[in-house]
Amino acid sequence: MTDLAPIRTALLALHRALVEGERRVYEKAHGRASGGDFLQALIRDPAFTWLAPLTRLVARLDEVDAGEAEGPREEAVADVLAAIGALLSPRPEGTEFQRRYAERIDRNPDLAVAHGSVRAALRRAATG
Repeated sequence: MTDLAPIRTALLALHRALVEGERRVYEKAHGRASGGDFLQALIRDPAFTWLAPLTRLVARLDEVDAGEAEGPREEAVADVLAAIGALLSPRPEGTEFQRRYAERIDRNPDLAVAHGSVRAALRRAATG
């Protein structure tokens, strides 16, 4: 059985690095924001909708890990891991998420490290 905890940990760290980078950009344009105000911006501001696919994948990973996914667990695990790998493939010509993600990885060393950690966790899951 695949242990999803290392992937979840790495994915949450990546999500956090991405959101923190977006917060820095947001605050440069709008001034300092409290945690609550920034959370509301993340939820409501159309400028952040491109992050939704990653947020949904974190939730989907949690569902699979909790046994709430449809079908056999190993099939659900394989599907969600493939979806994570595909989404986190930075491509200037890809989806909106992949394009913006590629730009952010080039500018943010913390995000690049977090990206590498997720990739390593995915490789370990595929071979273990």
